[in-house]
Amino acid sequence: MWSFARLQKTTVLIPALLLAACGTDRASAEEIDRLAEALAIEAGMKVADVGAGDGDWSIALAERVGDSGHVFATEVDQDEIRKIEDKVALSRLSNITVVLGDQRDTGLPDGCCDAILLRLVYHHFVDPPAVLASIHAALRPRGLLAVIDITPQEHWRRLRGVPERGGHGIPPDDLIEEISRTGFELVARYDDWNHDAERFCVVFRRTSRSDP
Repeated sequence: MWSFARLQKTTVLIPALLLAACGTDRASAEEIDRLAEALAIEAGMKVADVGAGDGDWSIALAERVGDSGHVFATEVDQDEIRKIEDKVALSRLSNITVVLGDQRDTGLPDGCCDAILLRLVYHHFVDPPAVLASIHAALRPRGLLAVIDITPQEHWRRLRGVPERGGHGIPPDDLIEEISRTGFELVARYDDWNHDAERFCVVFRRTSRSDP
């Protein structure tokens, strides 16, 4: 687990750029607006984009939280980390830290975040309880977790090592049941997410693990 001091040393220190320059299309901008509302994103918040992929969402969130806020962008592959770092450098943002995690640990420091995003990532987890424990630790008390995912796609490629859930993806009811067992309570569920009947978003709040 990284210390926050060590993470700060890896932060890319460059000025901010408008979201429009990041290649965000109209549909994505609408989804960002909807997510920001679901997670109550405000200036000054500290947010993590776990499984950040190409970094576009991390950049969009960094624009939302502003210079007084911070975004942690995590990935498990060093090549992906380099891609995110390159994109952050081009964006000229000064409030993103890129973090290398692994399949069971996000790499985030304890209590670092007000909110965490998992976008089309959860169904890739080979050990969901371990990753959720890391996310729980990274969230501040009553912090929010948004999980955007897709219902099982039978004809998509199978993912090695992940739990079998009927295809590439996860049913929303299964996701809610799994996450609710690990110190989170359900806040909201949005079906037909981003005008896609097969995608959904579920928002949870961090609770004490001793809570019922």
